Amino acid sequence: MVEIDLGFAPNLEHIFECGQCFRWNMQPDGSYIGVAGGEAVRASVCGSKLTLDGTDNTEFWSNYFDTAFDYEGAKTKFSKDKILKKCIEYGYGIRILRQDLFETIISFIISANNNIPRIKKIIENLCRICGERIEFDGNEYYTFPTAEAIVNAGLEKLSTIHAGYRDKYILGAAQAVLNGDVNLNEIVALPTDAARRELLKIIGVGPKVADCVLLFGMSRFDVFPSDVWIKRILDEAYNVPPKEICEFAENKFGKYRGLAQQYLFYYYRDNMKKLA
Repeated sequence: MVEIDLGFAPNLEHIFECGQCFRWNMQPDGSYIGVAGGEAVRASVCGSKLTLDGTDNTEFWSNYFDTAFDYEGAKTKFSKDKILKKCIEYGYGIRILRQDLFETIISFIISANNNIPRIKKIIENLCRICGERIEFDGNEYYTFPTAEAIVNAGLEKLSTIHAGYRDKYILGAAQAVLNGDVNLNEIVALPTDAARRELLKIIGVGPKVADCVLLFGMSRFDVFPSDVWIKRILDEAYNVPPKEICEFAENKFGKYRGLAQQYLFYYYRDNMKKLA
């Protein structure tokens, strides 16, 4: 078991239901079971501590939950904006996870023009046919597959995960990583704009998916993923047209605008008519 003291009571629903991850599921007791780092674990909260049953890898999970980032400092700066302050009060427990880069790429390729229940189902299907089986708490789970495992599965087998046209994008991305056409270690070392350009070379990765990968797979808080939801919120809350979103987000929210995006998205998704 691993215990991580976050300094304040974390909210698992805020973390796992804000659209950044797809392999965590709420249990009847309010805990969450998820798979990351080759392990299945149960996350629960006791006071200010996050408890993870099923692991003893404190280093991995401390990094995964990004314990080093000063969320309270960021919230203080953001709260000068009355709209964002309301969003923070609603989604106060959000933390940006440090997810595996390859998993994040494939997951957000799957997410394009899709809904969260279906995204989660497709990803679980992919893990079941290509990942490695693990047992936890009397149930079976599957690790996220490697690029090699996806390539070995081939397009015919991938068609059984019901990803539709995304099958070929999943396979193509895995082939690019396996062949070295896309070097994830090199991408991680690049500045954000250069890293984005490299990600956009992957077929199936557009600007929104690339920015999600940068934020959720590389902890690049200086990106502001924009989809139909974000376009609507900035139009309604700030009267910002789509073509001005990037400039507005940089000027308004600064270097941690990716975190601001998550607070806005989480609140707006649940309270569409209450924002103004």
